Formats: sequence, structure tokens, C-alpha cells
Amino acid sequence: MAPTPLAQPSQAVSRRRWLGLLASPYPRRRLLLLHWLIACVVYVGTAVLLVAGVDQGWMRFGALLGWSSFVTVVLLSGYGAIRSGWSERFADPALTQWQLSMGVIAVNWGYVICGPMRTAALFPLMVVFVFAAYGLRFRQIGWLTLFTVLCLASAVAIRQWLPAWIDSAQPPSPLQVDLYNLSMIAVVLPAFALVTARLSALRKKLRDQRAQLADALAAVERLAVSDELTGLPNRRAMLETLATNTRHARRGLLPVTIAMLDLDHFKRINDTLGHAAGDAVLVGFAELVRQLLREGDVLGRWGGEEFLLVLPGATAAQAQQVLWRVQAAVRDQLLAGQPVTFSVGVAAHRGSESAETLLSRADAALYEAKHAGRDCVAIASGESQVAADPI
Repeated sequence: MAPTPLAQPSQAVSRRRWLGLLASPYPRRRLLLLHWLIACVVYVGTAVLLVAGVDQGWMRFGALLGWSSFVTVVLLSGYGAIRSGWSERFADPALTQWQLSMGVIAVNWGYVICGPMRTAALFPLMVVFVFAAYGLRFRQIGWLTLFTVLCLASAVAIRQWLPAWIDSAQPPSPLQVDLYNLSMIAVVLPAFALVTARLSALRKKLRDQRAQLADALAAVERLAVSDELTGLPNRRAMLETLATNTRHARRGLLPVTIAMLDLDHFKRINDTLGHAAGDAVLVGFAELVRQLLREGDVLGRWGGEEFLLVLPGATAAQAQQVLWRVQAAVRDQLLAGQPVTFSVGVAAHRGSESAETLLSRADAALYEAKHAGRDCVAIASGESQVAADPI
């Protein structure tokens, strides 16, 4: 009988269970344990090289045993604190400062016991300070640097005062020194590369987040000054435009005329065809009118079916001619399948009047246009009588 493959899934489940026990079901802890594992690889690789040193006779076994015991206690303590979640009671759940300080001690301890190979023992300091970039602030990195220098000074002093306890009777050959340096680089560089790759990924993530934030802020700014339906400047933006132009007019820099536009019988379109058709009419009207305006004229949605048009440098008569042309074009088009007309109230800025007064006069002129039969242009304040489109 052919063997059944049912054991394979159970083995996979068993492996996942053991992995969950050794690592953690919590993603944050798994990431912290990944950093711990990178440090583990460096420590274990260094220990293997030190064992080789004992075997070759340039290092004492007792010195290796003391160093290995210290490193084992540090690694198990860090693993237990992170895996159990005990470290999460601190502001830095990775225990970065403690782990790096222990790493500095281990490196300098290795410097003391490595004899003629001691220079290579300092290589792991590169990994220590790259890890510092993850979780330490500027001041903490400064203290770690000072601590490292003091530890190295202490190591140099110990070597000076206790050479008999440290040095071996059998110095290595130049080839052994070179091979040891190469081996230490082979241990340290992959860990260094992994950490720097993580930093690079974090920088990319931050760049992407900044770009997304900039896009979101730009969208918010657009929404703050744009009408969501038509894409035209909204009431707030038009008030700012009007305020700027009236200031210029009061200083005698450039005259300004405004026009209030109101779609005729728009409520009837909404009631008979629905709001979707009404929205389509508003969008089509905004697009058509915008194409017919002069360069520099600003059209915005004022609210509902009302629009505000600001015409810098135009007199009331010039604005009237522009609006007659626009009325004729709109009248010839079907917007959302419907014939559409609109009424206009025009007001030219006078003297030192405020934007509010100018708006009030344009609104009054629009009221006159509505009462004059709609689909016409009325100029405010008695400057002209209601003017029907001659076209």
C-alpha cells in the first residue's frame, strides 16, 4: 500500500507551532526578536572564531569561557524580556540602550582577550552603532559613544596591567591574522548589511508616507477652495478673490466688475428629472461658461444654482457684452438634454465700497433681472436699465 501524505501537513503545523513558540504571535515582538537574532548571529560567529583561536593556541580557554558565559546571559535575558512582553513596560520595548551597552562591553571584553587579534574584535562596533540609529535619540547616542570610548580605554589599561593573564604563549602567524580579520568581516558585514537594508526600507517608507501626506494635504487644500461638484472655486475662494480685487480697485490699480449668475427654473429640473440631472446641468454649465470667459476672469460656484463671476479690468458695459455672449452660447446648448437659460446681475466697483456692498448691489441687480422676465442681464444701481439680449 502506498504511504499516505497526511503526515506532511501535520509536520508543517508542528513547525509553525514551534516557530510561534520561539518567536511570538505578535508582529511587533517578532520584529524586535528579528533584531535580537541579527545580534545573535554576530555573537555566535565571533564565538566560533574565538574557539578557533583557542584551538590554534593564541587565546586562553578560560578567557573564552568567561566571555561566552557573559554573552549567553545577555542574549537569554534579552530574548526572555522581549518574548514574554516584559520589556513593553518601558518606553523602549526593544531595550535598545541596554542591549547596545552590553554589546559594547562584549566587544571590549573580546578586545582584551583576543591578544594579537584584538583589532578585529572591534569590528562589531559598526553593527552596534547602526542599531543605535533605530531606537536611540541624539543624546543617548552621545552617551553610548562616550561609554564605548571609556570601555576601550579600560580594555587598553587592563591589557597593559595584566598581560600575563591575557596573552598566549603562541602568537599567530601573519596569515592567521589576515584570515581572522577576513573572518570577522565576513561575520559582521552581513549583519551590518541587514540592518542598513532595514534602515533603507524605513527611509523609503517615510518618503512614501510624506508623499502620501503631501497628496492628502493638497487634496484637502483643493477641497477647501474648490467646489466638489463642478471643480470651480467655492464660495470661500471667491470671497478671497473678490477681496483682493476690491482692494486693488480701491487703490486705483485696476477696476473690477462682478456678476451674479442664477440658472432659471433650476428647481423645476431637480423636481422633474431628479438631482442627478440637476448636478449634470450644473457641471455642464460651469464647463461651458468657463470656456467662454476672458483670460483673467474668475468663475466660482456661489451656492446652489448661483455662480459668481469676477471680471478684473472690466467696466459694467464690457461685462454686459461678455455675459450676452455667454447667454447666447448657453441658450444654444442642451445641458443634460435640457434647454437652460440664466439671469445675471452686474455691479461695477465704485469708489471705496467694500466687497460686501458690491455683492449686495450685484444681488439686487440679479433680483431685477429675475423680475424682468429672466434670461437677461441687469446692471446695478441705476447705471443702466434692464438690458435684454439683442442677439
